[in-house]
Amino acid sequence: MKKTLLSFLIAAVFATAAAAADVDLTKMSRTMLFAAVLDIRSNPERYLGQRVRMSGKFAIIQGVDANGQPDPEKIFYNCVIPDAQTSLEFGVAGELFYPEDFPDLESKITVEGVYEKYEDNGKTYYRVGQSEIEF
Repeated sequence: MKKTLLSFLIAAVFATAAAAADVDLTKMSRTMLFAAVLDIRSNPERYLGQRVRMSGKFAIIQGVDANGQPDPEKIFYNCVIPDAQTSLEFGVAGELFYPEDFPDLESKITVEGVYEKYEDNGKTYYRVGQSEIEF
């Protein structure tokens, strides 16, 4: 019994251990952070598939439909990074619903996920996808 429990606990620890971020914006100086976020936004294809970690303030953007009208089903989550003077969009992992599963707007958050691209209304966008959010 003890051996089985120990094996289970060891497997659980390794299964839940997060991979280190390829791009950890939380450990950069202001200058490096500004440059890194600018590069991510300017050259998004370079970052596809890389794990990105960032901290900032929680924000949302209301999406629109193909006719340019607000679409209540489209809420885009953002991490506003004040030192970079911009934000990066993120998608969440799992079944989360706004606002009940999220912090208050402008609350401090840390987000980590894999950089990806997606399409909406025929346009290509980029985000830190399948993210885990800490607040």
